[in-house]
Amino acid sequence: MIKIEKPPNWDQIVAAFPHAATLPTIFAYGEDIYNPLNLRVPQPLLAHEYRHCARQFATSADGWWTKYIADDEFRYTEELLGHVEEYRTQAQLTNDRNERAKIATRTAYRLIAPLYNYQPPRSFKQAMRDLESLL
Repeated sequence: MIKIEKPPNWDQIVAAFPHAATLPTIFAYGEDIYNPLNLRVPQPLLAHEYRHCARQFATSADGWWTKYIADDEFRYTEELLGHVEEYRTQAQLTNDRNERAKIATRTAYRLIAPLYNYQPPRSFKQAMRDLESLL
């Protein structure tokens, strides 16, 4: 279900990821997607967030978020999985190899966005390599 409100752990999210308070962002928490700004959410982004929901369901939303906030490597891996779903949802709409390459490039840049506050920051080259290894 999509909820037009902040997720239950909003204060923790903003403390760890200050850009979340100022950028249009949606969040998976448990089986729900939180959309505080009531944005139009495209299907590829929903696929990304529902991947997070599935991962949280396998453990617990609270435990997942605790680890996501504290552990940069865990966060990167979880975002990589979400971005793979995002890419696949977009790429299935075209058979054009060049268009798929553009989608992969945009997806890799989104994967390393400042929003995620990776320490140390990840490179575009690493993001592309990691995406390609899962596609």
